[in-house]
Amino acid sequence: MPGLALYCGSKVAPQFLVEVLAKEIGHRGVTVNSILPTATESAGVYGDGVSADFQNFIKPFRSMQRMGTPNDVANAAEYLAGDLAAFVSGQYLLVTGGAPA
Repeated sequence: MPGLALYCGSKVAPQFLVEVLAKEIGHRGVTVNSILPTATESAGVYGDGVSADFQNFIKPFRSMQRMGTPNDVANAAEYLAGDLAAFVSGQYLLVTGGAPA
């Protein structure tokens, strides 16, 4: 599949960066985490909207049977930035709707 190497690289690089940074600056009380979303409506290459054909194609790959929204990703960011995640560090949160990353 063309472009898959770039996609995979965009997922792997943040994982290693987060792990290293968390170890380097964790002693300062700083948490370091990352959010790794899959294809999200109206974001990135789908800024002009997602065709119904593509949405129907992608549904079987996601247990939640829909594409993510910018709000889904924002909610994950709000969690990681909040008090509930005060002891969460060195992690990457997959926002995929159950799809493999």
